[in-house]
Amino acid sequence: MASDYDRLGALKAFDDTKAGVKGLVDAGVTTIPSIFHHPLPIEHTDHDHHFTIPVIDLAAATGGTTTTPSKRTELVAAVKAAAETVGFFQVVNHGVPKAVMSEILAAVRGFHEEPAEAKAPYYSRDLGRPVRYWSNFDLFQSPAAQWRDTLYMETTPELPPPEEIPPACRLIALEYARLMQQLGRTLLELLSEALGLRSSHLEEDAACLERLAGHYYPSCPEPHLTLGTTRHSDPCFLTVLLQDAVGGLQVLLKEDYDGGGGSSSSSSSNKSSAVWVDVPAMEGALVVNVGDFLQIVSNDRFKSVEHRVVAQSTGPRVSVVCFFRRQDAPTSTRVLRPIVADGEARFRSTTMAELIRHNRAKGLDGSSALQHLRL
Repeated sequence: MASDYDRLGALKAFDDTKAGVKGLVDAGVTTIPSIFHHPLPIEHTDHDHHFTIPVIDLAAATGGTTTTPSKRTELVAAVKAAAETVGFFQVVNHGVPKAVMSEILAAVRGFHEEPAEAKAPYYSRDLGRPVRYWSNFDLFQSPAAQWRDTLYMETTPELPPPEEIPPACRLIALEYARLMQQLGRTLLELLSEALGLRSSHLEEDAACLERLAGHYYPSCPEPHLTLGTTRHSDPCFLTVLLQDAVGGLQVLLKEDYDGGGGSSSSSSSNKSSAVWVDVPAMEGALVVNVGDFLQIVSNDRFKSVEHRVVAQSTGPRVSVVCFFRRQDAPTSTRVLRPIVADGEARFRSTTMAELIRHNRAKGLDGSSALQHLRL
């Protein structure tokens, strides 16, 4: 009991600084506080290059090339294959200018590297605030804290008033959100068609870009003891990630997956084992992954694969993540029901609100939010 009490005190003391992990680095820590220590060992990472993350050219859907029915069919097939196997893919010719991508990364980094007193007014755990900065949304729930700070911006039912957005991000955040909304619509159309549905089907459920998160992962003096982001899957329909050149994002893939880079040499006795695979930083590309909501609706055809970010001695790492789900998802009574083309439902029906409550309660504890819904 004493150790639990001490840990709670340490968490509160850290949170009260309103300076986040960046504040620890600025203070010159050479050993990380125990609240950041993760259970060891941290799982095996694949370094044998058995796996590749698909790269998909969206030009046929974004106007980057002359669109023909055959090109659209090929594009839908590529998206379908990626969603059904890896659940992760990178996209190019997506319609977001490289200059805008560079500017939003620089703006997020600029905000996080401002003096602590300049960031403190934005620090809050009030989920009702449309713009908030904090370290670890699940700081008081998860077994171990993560080596990461985040600036959140809710983008529904409308974008936050410009005066509520930190000056470093104000103009570019609004422009980036607008472009992401367009891209999200395109991706949801392709995924709908991949399920054999009318192109507007998923957008009616997912509705819009609900939230934008600017993550900042400072360099870590003891990266072997912690993680930048713990193993998890995303409670949404779709996630689109922009990452800088530092890397560190990894996806958990089963050994029997062959992503085009050659098959695994594993024997049949361990086909069900899984390894962590790097999602390489690719200039000009955006990373797309299937969320939990879409895995349920697709009745397990599309995979909401678990992923994480490793801590590193180099850095900082900066990323911008966009989550697509209904604006009222945390309170929505709209039912997520598997679309069963043949066979049986693999998940019980649930509401968006129920799944989000479950996800928030457990935090990023290394478990999948979908397990308690499986039939």
